[in-house]
Amino acid sequence: MRIDKVTAIYFSPTKGTKAYVCEIAKALSAEYEVLDLTNQTVRDREYSFSGTELVILGAPVYMGRLPMFQGGIFDRLHGDHTPAIFNVSYGNREFEDALLEEKEICESRGFIGIAAGAWLAPHTFSPDKIAAGRPEEEDREKVVRFAEGIRELLKKEAMEIGRLEVPGNHPYREAAPMPFHPSGGKSCTGCGSCVSVCPVGAIAPDSPRKTNAEKCINCCACVRCCPAAARGIANPLFKMVIAKLEKDLTKTRKEPQVFYAASI
Repeated sequence: MRIDKVTAIYFSPTKGTKAYVCEIAKALSAEYEVLDLTNQTVRDREYSFSGTELVILGAPVYMGRLPMFQGGIFDRLHGDHTPAIFNVSYGNREFEDALLEEKEICESRGFIGIAAGAWLAPHTFSPDKIAAGRPEEEDREKVVRFAEGIRELLKKEAMEIGRLEVPGNHPYREAAPMPFHPSGGKSCTGCGSCVSVCPVGAIAPDSPRKTNAEKCINCCACVRCCPAAARGIANPLFKMVIAKLEKDLTKTRKEPQVFYAASI
């Protein structure tokens, strides 16, 4: 299969997905382009890819699904029988229907899946305790082996590569809205760091302590970036959720899972 260009494409508010997508791209090509769909301005443009390009796509898993917001993550990407590698990252719980959802969205837009991966990254709500430090060296070694398998696939002609199958269910898991969202506290300095990193425009520049609950996807990018540590989720229910997650999700260590299209 002829490949003239490799592009790493990701939505990654807290950089976990970015780490994997870029590691895969780097393992496949000394030179690759990056398309960061976390940035709303970048996400709002239209992008087209040919059949001689390879795209490596990625997004985080939120409660078993892709993050949901107006405009979607991949809705402005257009393939033309473009070979694609689908990836999700999750915080040591389950990736459930997210990888299937990403695959089906992108394949409906002209991309042809040849491989996919589900990777571990620090949990959005408890990054210091749940899957902390991932990707670790062992994860990176699995990325290298994953890339080796992809290179073998790329040696084949397109008609020699069959359909990619990944886990997931229909209908997808129902997405339940969360009753809590990050906000700024009294120590907020109004610096605007949270405004600039919010991927969905949920924080207004003139009132950075507040969060638009209808837009917020609880990615917690604003919490991670605040130089004054002034943002957080104060809802008592959130503390109960964190306690349960840390109890349940630190008992075992999940490992990456990878999938390849079958050869015909």
